[in-house]
Amino acid sequence: MSKLNFLTKDNVVLDLDAKNQKDAISQLSNVLYKNGILNDPKQFTEDVLKREQMTTTGIGKNMAIPHGKSPTVKVPSMVFAKNKRSLDWNSLDGSKVNMIFLMAVTTKPDSGKEHLKMLSHLSGKLMDDDFVAKLKKTNDKDEILKLLQN
Repeated sequence: MSKLNFLTKDNVVLDLDAKNQKDAISQLSNVLYKNGILNDPKQFTEDVLKREQMTTTGIGKNMAIPHGKSPTVKVPSMVFAKNKRSLDWNSLDGSKVNMIFLMAVTTKPDSGKEHLKMLSHLSGKLMDDDFVAKLKKTNDKDEILKLLQN
């Protein structure tokens, strides 16, 4: 997979004002709902929070990749956000989080493949320090999409 086609401009939020991890996931679930990705944002939020209890999705470098497999997801998708303040996320490196990639995965039989494609593409990019620096620096939705899709 050469492009991250699960992310659209409508699913890029540059001024998220979440107060904590749960609030961030809830607000981003509402973005997915508003954009036609979810049937029920509250159920999806619950599904993501259940997943968060199993192990942290705070991957370090001020980033988190929360995700949930839920029957409320219509199509596999992702929302990217920069939060106005850093949030406690129990990250692997102890850092607080201000960049969040929330992945929404369907419960359809082939959904595991879609989830792995999203995660593989994203994790490959996040291992590149130059990419991470550019992502942290830019506040332009088009530039963020370009970075993530190339």
